[in-house]
Amino acid sequence: MSARGATEDTTVVVVGAGITGIGAAYYLRTNGIPYLVIEANDDLGGVWHTQRWHGARCDSDFVKYSYSFQPHPSSRCLLDRDEIQRYLRSVAEQFDLLRNIRFSTRVTSASFDTTTGRWVVQTPHGAIRAQFVINGNGYFNLPHVPEFPGVDTFDGEIIHTFDLDAERKFPGKNVVLVGSGSTAICAAPELARVSGSMTMLQRSPSYIYEVDNKATPLMRLCQYLYGRGLGFPIKFLRNYLQLRDDVIFVAFRAFPRPARWFFRQHWQDTVNSEQLKRDFSPSYSPWEQRIPVAIGLKEAVRRGAVRIETGTIARFTPSSVVLVGGKELQCDVCILATGFELDFLKFELRVDGAQIEVRGINFYKGIMWGGVPNYFQPVGVWHSAWTQRSETVTRFAIKVIKHMAAHQLNTVSIERKEVDYTPSITPGYLMRDLPELPRLYASWELPTLDNLLGRYRFAPRKLNFT
Repeated sequence: MSARGATEDTTVVVVGAGITGIGAAYYLRTNGIPYLVIEANDDLGGVWHTQRWHGARCDSDFVKYSYSFQPHPSSRCLLDRDEIQRYLRSVAEQFDLLRNIRFSTRVTSASFDTTTGRWVVQTPHGAIRAQFVINGNGYFNLPHVPEFPGVDTFDGEIIHTFDLDAERKFPGKNVVLVGSGSTAICAAPELARVSGSMTMLQRSPSYIYEVDNKATPLMRLCQYLYGRGLGFPIKFLRNYLQLRDDVIFVAFRAFPRPARWFFRQHWQDTVNSEQLKRDFSPSYSPWEQRIPVAIGLKEAVRRGAVRIETGTIARFTPSSVVLVGGKELQCDVCILATGFELDFLKFELRVDGAQIEVRGINFYKGIMWGGVPNYFQPVGVWHSAWTQRSETVTRFAIKVIKHMAAHQLNTVSIERKEVDYTPSITPGYLMRDLPELPRLYASWELPTLDNLLGRYRFAPRKLNFT
């Protein structure tokens, strides 16, 4: 980094060295566009670096989650945090991206001047002037910690998964894991291995789908052919898996009754009818919220290693959690898998001195914000692998940048306007922050359909250039 107070120049500043930032760096380097990646942490990986709780993993088939330019063959469908971070580092090393990443450097603000057509990105170590900003800082921020009566009387430990390290063990301890989403479903079987007892306490049930995590014969065949130098089979596999996910997402929402039947059948050999109704029958329809993918949960429930309770916490006592209705769960360690607060912008953003209000801003195709020139923020879709859209919109941004360079254009933007937005899924972490979030439009939020209909085909006439 330049000396404190100095300003250095580049064409693009990429914020964050997670899955989005590393992908953006690859496409910028491949197209010969000067760039710098600014990363607040001391290593790359984003959430795959910071989230270290027991069982942390991706719940999308990794051959689909990995980059299209560097598929990652594996005998397993879903990969854990460590392997994902190793994959991202291997990509950064193979394509010589590390030299352009500034670690332990946090973006504090970014200000755009329309007269010069340049951003000034401020960090504690100095400023960077660039024509474009690609923001890959993700949307998770601080942990969501509900308030529970009696917490101050509890003699045990309360810790959020945000602060939990998988190296920790809880021998002889009664552990209560609070939550029912993907984090809780991933963590429960692994926590059971290192705890005296493990109870997963859910306020309400979720639809849960368990996999054996072995690559299917089709996956193995396509990966074998890819290893022999044939690119088409792995491309076909990625598109097939995305089509499968999109069809299931649409079908389950369109036909909720057979979808509910499917999940009842999925769990009826694991639990009795009473527990199936109490703990595995949500009040909402399938795919109204994200469906957690489990590995080993069925066996852990059968053996009694994981006990599932459904109820609302009434209060804590010095040694237990008491539910509404009076049931008491002995508890030495309470682990909160209660999600995160959403925040799409983790630094101050200004245009000609005016601060940008994120609340309700129109978010074109999951890539550009209304009234914010030369700014791209690639995001994925809620129901599928993040990269299936984030990589697509990153390539869209690269086309815009190259078009502007070829035609000596200074700025690109879309107008600020009011748009209606109904999210495709309605989990608690999204709905509690919905009024504060950008409003996505001009996309089906189904990668298969968006690609088929050319939603991300670059059309200069649809953008405002100067």
